[in-house]
Amino acid sequence: MTAGMPPSPASSAVAGADTAARLDTLLQHLYTLHKTDIDLSLERLPRLLRKMGDPHLHLPPVVHVAGTNGKGSTVATLRALLEAEGQRVHVATSPHLMRANERIRLAGSLISDDALLAILEESLAINGDDPITFFEIFMAATFLIFARTPADYCLLETGLGGRLDATNVVPRPVCTIITTISKDHSEFLGDTLALIAAEKAGIMKPGVPCVIGRQTDEALGAGVMEVFHTQSHGLSPEAPLLPFGAHWSSAPESGRMRFSMDGQTWLLPHPNLQGTHQIYNAGAALAAYRVIRAGRFDADMLSTALMHIDWPGRLQTLTHPALDALLPPGWHLVIDGGHNDSAGAALAAQADAWAAEDPRPLHLVVGMVRRKNPAEFLAPLAGKVASLTCVPIPGDSAETASHSGEDLAACAAKLGFAAITAAPSVAEALAALPKEGPPARVLITGSLYLVGSVLASSCD
Repeated sequence: MTAGMPPSPASSAVAGADTAARLDTLLQHLYTLHKTDIDLSLERLPRLLRKMGDPHLHLPPVVHVAGTNGKGSTVATLRALLEAEGQRVHVATSPHLMRANERIRLAGSLISDDALLAILEESLAINGDDPITFFEIFMAATFLIFARTPADYCLLETGLGGRLDATNVVPRPVCTIITTISKDHSEFLGDTLALIAAEKAGIMKPGVPCVIGRQTDEALGAGVMEVFHTQSHGLSPEAPLLPFGAHWSSAPESGRMRFSMDGQTWLLPHPNLQGTHQIYNAGAALAAYRVIRAGRFDADMLSTALMHIDWPGRLQTLTHPALDALLPPGWHLVIDGGHNDSAGAALAAQADAWAAEDPRPLHLVVGMVRRKNPAEFLAPLAGKVASLTCVPIPGDSAETASHSGEDLAACAAKLGFAAITAAPSVAEALAALPKEGPPARVLITGSLYLVGSVLASSCD
């Protein structure tokens, strides 16, 4: 190659493939670093961050988000709001659907394979032989590259819980958000909603405003708001709480979204994410935006942002040539990563909305990891679907180990579902669906890992 000439497309492609292969090998290695699937602790990560020079203390202003349901959608909406006014935004989310790069967004763009490989290798070298988990090393690398890359804001989504989550090392965010609380990861966070809420409330910081998202009647009855107030009162100074219904509200109105805060009301477009629950998630994001950008609360700009939220795998209409070919013309394929009781309730509400708007049959294809309770997720959907097909989740890692289709089918039978079958894959589930009658809708759900596998196969 002549000096000073750029590499040829062929050589660039080879280099890119090599980087992708090296990155995949490294990511597989990261899963072997600590032999416990989930180990909540704030001992290992601070040690590594000190060796790195404490990059978590040198971030742009941070908004920290915890909760059981709606974290990712709330983060995606807040990112859209900030970027609509030209702010550069770092984002850390988990888990990923298809590629680990999805976990790190640098000043608006997903991290490249080259940059991710380099920062993970550097972080591993700094850590040496000290024990560390996959999520911890990934967060350390995330903090390191966030601190090195100029941006205006940094949005952090907790991985699990809050109090002992690896993201909870930032001492003073500009705002925290706690979204809907429901039952999930009970073996780690507690077996009551109050205990789970206490873990999520661990992200509150002295004097830092905390936006509280809309809570279910069950959560309110279990005393989650009392938990939040107790946590705030225990801080000095207290964390000012901005709960749904008291300090702000959002609600559907004639196909749009009504948002109220500080004695003012705005009628905005429905977020471009399906489901009434997304109005409440967007409301939490708008409330946080008003806390950190009060002088920039422009309805026209925010309306544009709400129509351009990017968050795949949540009631997403899917175009998938291979799967579409298994269905008759006019059928509608939707994917959603919901996997717990609140998600089941939200999908049941969406099923009712679909039935009112377009009364076509709804077929459910469900796969769930073993860590999740299928009865809690499926119960709200009983009686709302024409058929239920239960499938395993592809993959052989501890994270994706799933209930068998037969076990899920047995659980569904106890809940009163009719027309229950098991299939070895999503494709075979779609192929076996009854095709007579009017065009139908198919919802593939139960796990982000299942949704991720479907999205990945659409790229093959």
